[in-house]
Amino acid sequence: MPVYDQLVQFMLDMNLPLIAPEMILVFFILVGVYRLTVSTTLKDRQELWGYSLLGLVMTLVMLCFHWSIDYVNDPRYFSLDVFNGLFSADLLSLVVRTLLVIGTLLVLMFTRAYIDKKAEVPGEFYVLLLSALLGGMMLSGAKDLIMVFVSLETLSISSYVLVAYLRGNVLSTEAGLKYLLYGGMSTAIVLFGFSILYGLTGSLDLVAIGNQLPIVMGQVHSIVLAIMTVMIVGGICFKLSAAPFHMWAPDVYEGSPTPVVAFLSVVSKIAAFAFAIRLFSTVFTQLPHWAGLMAVLSIVSMVIGNVVALAQHNIKRLLAYSTVAHVGYMLLGLVVMTQEGLSSLLYYLITYLFMNLGAFAVVTHFENETGRSDIAAYAGLIRKRPWMTFVLSVMLLSLAGIPITSGFFGKFFLFQAVSNAGNQYLWLVVTALLTSTISLYYYLNVIRLMVIAEPSDAVDALPAHGTDKRAVSLVSFALMFCLMATVALGVFAEPMMAFSNLAIHGVVQSKKMHAEKKPVRVLTLSQH
Repeated sequence: MPVYDQLVQFMLDMNLPLIAPEMILVFFILVGVYRLTVSTTLKDRQELWGYSLLGLVMTLVMLCFHWSIDYVNDPRYFSLDVFNGLFSADLLSLVVRTLLVIGTLLVLMFTRAYIDKKAEVPGEFYVLLLSALLGGMMLSGAKDLIMVFVSLETLSISSYVLVAYLRGNVLSTEAGLKYLLYGGMSTAIVLFGFSILYGLTGSLDLVAIGNQLPIVMGQVHSIVLAIMTVMIVGGICFKLSAAPFHMWAPDVYEGSPTPVVAFLSVVSKIAAFAFAIRLFSTVFTQLPHWAGLMAVLSIVSMVIGNVVALAQHNIKRLLAYSTVAHVGYMLLGLVVMTQEGLSSLLYYLITYLFMNLGAFAVVTHFENETGRSDIAAYAGLIRKRPWMTFVLSVMLLSLAGIPITSGFFGKFFLFQAVSNAGNQYLWLVVTALLTSTISLYYYLNVIRLMVIAEPSDAVDALPAHGTDKRAVSLVSFALMFCLMATVALGVFAEPMMAFSNLAIHGVVQSKKMHAEKKPVRVLTLSQH
């Protein structure tokens, strides 16, 4: 057989066409690295923004081709494995990967002017952004502990560098160092938890671990299981910035370049939650008392996130604690671990992507124009930037869960799923409603300043129209897209919820198919 035919057959055997979007992304990352090595001028490095935009568009187009797969009528497509089961290209993975690419595209739209103005070397930023996206996309479908770790490190290491990207900025350097230290510690902890999990089951495959764990649990001391559970949950909650593992978030959000904050608050969170859904639904349902631990983390996140946000004077720190609170809401879906709860969590993630990115797009553009990120600087913004004021107000109202917005339906479906899971969870719903009420104060306070208060010095210094027309056009496109998506997701809440239910059903169906038919890959010491 010719070499070409062998190569094609190998690609088909490994199902590599299913990760064609990631392969395109890798190609453009390599192109970006090559351009950086041969570029001699600042202009050449700035052109990498265009290469990155083209790469993301082509990746999104390839993902759109994958949407033609009939996940509804052909159950075989509930389990689409790549690399002999290391990665799953199922519907949940496809949804999350598409969201990650769209989110990164939106971040790219309001990044160009900010990075060109503040960064000494703008080109490397875009290569690192694509690398972090690649890690997130692979993490969303990882089904093997080794694949999980490699994907997580690809996302994390790129994020560490992005946080500290502004070399001359002390806050950015400090934020990068804190993120590196805390992140390295959490990675070591979660890896130790994975090693215990592998030692107990002898397998790296998540489905095989879920099938093997009930058999070995009776032979292991409960303390070992408790240590393993705490380590894995703690490491994942660090990536999600759930309290009390959120200590890095406020400082990192405040010191990082604002586009990086937008990326971390949305793209990395969605990838981490996608992995958490896959891990908890296949493995953790076998462990005792883990749901109680998740309930405590959810409550602590909601309370700390909303209460501490009341005292913030910096818009980025406020949004950091807002993220902690929203992570607390989303953890409720993992607590009940029903199909309705996980579907509601996925719908919440979709809505959170657009309303949070819309808010950060305004914050990024305002900081780029004024150099200010304190909340007081937004006073009277409606006088000079009515469009930005309107979009930011809608996004904040959606984050607060005001009716008609997509944020309201996200919380409604999630709280309804928790209450339907049993009366023992009603106290979680009551706590979530009370903390959501607290959040109204700090969200509405920002809107009050922008609309009612007298203009601040920063707003007075703004020109009537933006001086950089290209930057204004790109930001306006991102704002319009986020606004339309936020409204549309609220109007078509029921169909989107049904679609989310289908994606989650695919994960459950895949687990059953693996358990009944597919042999799993189990490593033993004799194979090393």
